[in-house]
Amino acid sequence: MRKALLVMLGLGVILLVGIAMPTEPLEKRAERMTFNYEDNISGSGTFVNNNKITAQGPHADPRVLSRLADVNLQKTNHGSGSIERELIIISNESTNKQIDPDVVYAFGLIAALDNHSMVYAPQDMSIGNGYYLTHPVKFDSLLGETSQIENYASKTSMSHEIDYAHGVNMDQVASVEDDYYDTGDAKSLSKTLMNLDGDIMEGTANLKMLQGGSRKSKSAWSKPQIYIDQVHTGTFDFATKMNLAVPVYKITREDSWLPCCFSGWMDLRDPEKMDFGVDAKGIFDCTCQEGSQKLSALGGR
Repeated sequence: MRKALLVMLGLGVILLVGIAMPTEPLEKRAERMTFNYEDNISGSGTFVNNNKITAQGPHADPRVLSRLADVNLQKTNHGSGSIERELIIISNESTNKQIDPDVVYAFGLIAALDNHSMVYAPQDMSIGNGYYLTHPVKFDSLLGETSQIENYASKTSMSHEIDYAHGVNMDQVASVEDDYYDTGDAKSLSKTLMNLDGDIMEGTANLKMLQGGSRKSKSAWSKPQIYIDQVHTGTFDFATKMNLAVPVYKITREDSWLPCCFSGWMDLRDPEKMDFGVDAKGIFDCTCQEGSQKLSALGGR
């Protein structure tokens, strides 16, 4: 198991490198916060695990209105019986302090490397003193687990869920990442990956992926470009690989202050024009000049 996990870790290191749009080393472009987690669990009894991590960059993401470019990972499992697990989670995110005030570089990345085996069995345990010392409590919970990653920058979600299983063997690599580089014209790359290889005994497995369609929509359910939903019940082996990369470019456009010569005022919507007040119309569409010319012709000042 350790050898297999080390191979997975090597892949995770490659994923951590991410894209390198500028030529400078990553450490010189922005300070960052790092989190590393590792556990090795082996035993029998009853167990519940819940790990959730969120990372984000400091920029207001132009692709998702009014939201930072969050990336999330959540892993849970529970049951009674035996478990052997090796888990590594790494998280990196940029902080608000930038090296160059004219350059915004932001990133958020989370990667999880997981190898585990679970076998269901009811467990009788004596808890505390008194009555429960002589009357053991019976724990009888079938196995279940969930892994989900979310990338708000590309409106992407990948997940797999196992319920009511008698046995689970799983190797998993999951990574979610968003890199953003802005020197006036913004460009970024959002990557989401989930690879699964394992088997399930007498249980139900659900595999899902959703990637939003319209860039103007805040909901990925609005005309999604990718929608995968698979349910399998029984005993089976499976291997699944999902990998999505979404590049995004944003060109900065400047509006003229007096847009009567560039039709900028005419391009505004009526609610936007109201923000300038009722007296602004003549200034921006240049009709105030016509009034001044008429007044001069009549000898006015």
